[in-house]
Amino acid sequence: MNKLFCTFDYARAVNSRALQKGPASPTGSYRQAALLHSSSQHLAKKDTQENNDSRALVLHKQIFEDVHPEIRTKANFLKVLDNFTKRDIRRRGHVEFIYAALAKMKDFGVHKDLEVYNKIFDVFPKNVFVPTNFIQSLYNHYPRQQETGIAILEQMEYYGVMPSADTADLIISVFGFRSHPMKKFRRILYWFPKFKHINPYPLPDPLPADPVDLARLALKRMADDRKAEFKVFQREDDETESSIKTYVTSIQTVEQQKMLAEHPKDVPVYVEGSFRLWLKDKQVYYHILRSDLLEATKDQAMKEKEWVEDELTKNDEGRRRWLDPVAFVENGRHHLISPSDQQNS
Repeated sequence: MNKLFCTFDYARAVNSRALQKGPASPTGSYRQAALLHSSSQHLAKKDTQENNDSRALVLHKQIFEDVHPEIRTKANFLKVLDNFTKRDIRRRGHVEFIYAALAKMKDFGVHKDLEVYNKIFDVFPKNVFVPTNFIQSLYNHYPRQQETGIAILEQMEYYGVMPSADTADLIISVFGFRSHPMKKFRRILYWFPKFKHINPYPLPDPLPADPVDLARLALKRMADDRKAEFKVFQREDDETESSIKTYVTSIQTVEQQKMLAEHPKDVPVYVEGSFRLWLKDKQVYYHILRSDLLEATKDQAMKEKEWVEDELTKNDEGRRRWLDPVAFVENGRHHLISPSDQQNS
């Protein structure tokens, strides 16, 4: 009787312990099947989110594309932004809308307008993505929104738009002071003034639309001579009904004019090109005149080449003397003392 009681008590204890532990986890192939099912659910959820984001981006782009090309102005672009901000207080889908707005700014001609960029920053909901403690500011708090803010600043940097104090106030109200967009803003504020006047050939902003003025800027940059003469040869075709005018622009230095005047008529001159030159976001094509060297020019070129080679040889000899340790010591008047000299001394 005691033995049966002990057996029953042991079975009850085992059952109560099993109830405390809960259901056993799947083992073997059942566990692998459960893991595969959970991972497939995660991937399917991620793919669904990406599809929804791409679909939302297409829908937001369609809003800007619905505007007729003839009325794509700054006022209509700001009107589209105002309609989105007034539609929903929580600004759902603001990330996709901002990316669509950045992609369509050039079509509206506002890609260099600071006011429009500040208006795009105003699309973000305020005081939502600001970190409230040290841990949140240490890590990338709301990374997708911060990447969107950096994308706005990178486009401003690409088009040379200098942010203002209003831009800083908007970034602080959206992301806080200790955020990646604010760090990007401070870097732009540091480097832009340093590189503003670094170009030795500054160009007007905006660039002139007249092709003759663009050619003048390009040729003067290539000639790099204040005495170079710039000429415009214009030809009007009266025989055809087309209103297109043909221009030929040319620039020559005083030395080039002298060489061309002394050039024999029986020696051909070749036209080579076209070559491409970029003036900011506009490109200009040009051609050059080239001819074979004459005998006198060849002799002068050979003499100049020999003189240059002699100078390089002298410089190489001097450089080798300085690089040689023994020659360097002798040149510095520091004599090495041998062991025999030390004993004699």
